[in-house]
Amino acid sequence: MKYLVSGIVFILIAVVPFGSWYYLQTGLNYRKDALKELEPKGLFYSDGFDNTILKSKTTLLQLKEVDEKVLPEIFDQYSKSETYQVIGIDSPVEPFDNWKTISADKAKIISSNYDNAGFILVDTNMMVRNTYPPNMDGVRRMIEHTSIILPRIKEIDIKLK
Repeated sequence: MKYLVSGIVFILIAVVPFGSWYYLQTGLNYRKDALKELEPKGLFYSDGFDNTILKSKTTLLQLKEVDEKVLPEIFDQYSKSETYQVIGIDSPVEPFDNWKTISADKAKIISSNYDNAGFILVDTNMMVRNTYPPNMDGVRRMIEHTSIILPRIKEIDIKLK
């Protein structure tokens, strides 16, 4: 019995705090690496594209075809955010204010300016944060990065009288 209690105390004093530290450190390192990837790469610009629709919006530009189910699922995930919008070559089944379409010709021009990217993530300051290939690995990475750069709504503070 004495050894059992000693083992439990050791686990609570040494193993659990180390496990918590390791878990939190792994998350911190992941976030630091993602933020390095998301450093601004320059102001978004393309001939024949109206940049004013990008102002004050976190924008996902879809420039190449992907599976037809992917983009609506991404849009549903972030559509409640006030600053999120999608501009792409695919059109939604039902119209949304924050989902706009562009022609395939414009998309090809923009894609060629950005190393034949399938997706471009642009922040609220119209800065290109990253480009992604039009495959599932690129989509997964883009979803992770969108969650990081999307501005959070300030929560209501409790005020005491």
